[in-house]
Amino acid sequence: MARPKTSLAVVALFALSAVALPASAAAKQKPCPRSGAGCTLVQVAAESGIFVGTAVSNEITATEQVDVAANFNAVTSENAFKWSEMSKSAGAIDFATTDRLVAWARVRKLRLRAHTLFWHRIQNAPWLKAELAAATDPAARLRELMAERITKVVGRYRGKVAIWDVINEPLALFGAGYDTADTPVTPKNIFFTTLGEGYIADAFRRTRAADPKAKLFLNELLWDARIGDPKSDALLALVARLKKARVPIDGVGIQAHAMLGTASPWFPSTTASLKRYIDALGKLGVKVEITELDVRLPLLADQPNPLAAQAAVYRRVASACAQSHACTGLTVWGQRDSHSWLDSYSLTSATAPNNPLLLDASGKRKLAYQAVAAGLLERRR
Repeated sequence: MARPKTSLAVVALFALSAVALPASAAAKQKPCPRSGAGCTLVQVAAESGIFVGTAVSNEITATEQVDVAANFNAVTSENAFKWSEMSKSAGAIDFATTDRLVAWARVRKLRLRAHTLFWHRIQNAPWLKAELAAATDPAARLRELMAERITKVVGRYRGKVAIWDVINEPLALFGAGYDTADTPVTPKNIFFTTLGEGYIADAFRRTRAADPKAKLFLNELLWDARIGDPKSDALLALVARLKKARVPIDGVGIQAHAMLGTASPWFPSTTASLKRYIDALGKLGVKVEITELDVRLPLLADQPNPLAAQAAVYRRVASACAQSHACTGLTVWGQRDSHSWLDSYSLTSATAPNNPLLLDASGKRKLAYQAVAAGLLERRR
């Protein structure tokens, strides 16, 4: 969901000093205590069998390299694979940044999640609307452009990307339908309004053909992932329709940006409610991952100990993942508090610094770090 970062400087991208701790090395460590104290999340991932990931910027700075190597065994491209980043104009594709990212992840044996092929909000191709407006047959032109993007991008990295977020946030920001009109908060879903819901199935089928071995995910933002919530139920229904139609969808990513105020439902209500929801998705035949977790500290300013309250939210999410065997990964949207997208995003910049992550500005582990470790260690291999 993040907006692009403003800095475009490329710094020490391929420094071999920041090599991730191999799983074999983690295995030689003493087993982690139930509290997770003293253990890195790399060790926790090895013991729990749950991937622990983080989003990385286009630059992958020297600081990011150090933080990833010490703490994570999986990475997600924050922006690099988005259509707006790869194609500044119609017919043009710039692979320079994604080539570097894929090579970097492969050298360090990090599981790579490519985020995302198609998203109608914020970071869609800037020229797409005009391109369709000029087309004699907008639907045919959009199908052509989508097929071209899948063939060229997915085909280029066939066998090198573990997970593709094929479709990102197809449902309306609020409610159970689709965005069918432009509003001050979100643009209409140009894919849905041009092609109908079938664009989702078509994109998954084309992506499977382009990379048969990669796992294909639909990624959705849920404010409170629970059965009975209208948007959560709509996502369940959508996945059920896709599975019934034999669409090759392997998983669902549940975005977990805790952005709303505590006076309204926000992510998650309880560990039990989130686990039940993950289980419900699992029963449809898909795996589930928590994909974009961050928890804004200003939301908890009225708590006696905001950092402890933040850790409690992280613990609820991690515990729910560990308790449901449908859950295979948890990704936080960044590493250090000082480099969070929330501090520059229009809806959250007023409360900066938001301090939403697992490491503070100096790279020190916060209470939330051990909370994630303890939560995930509720499952052991």
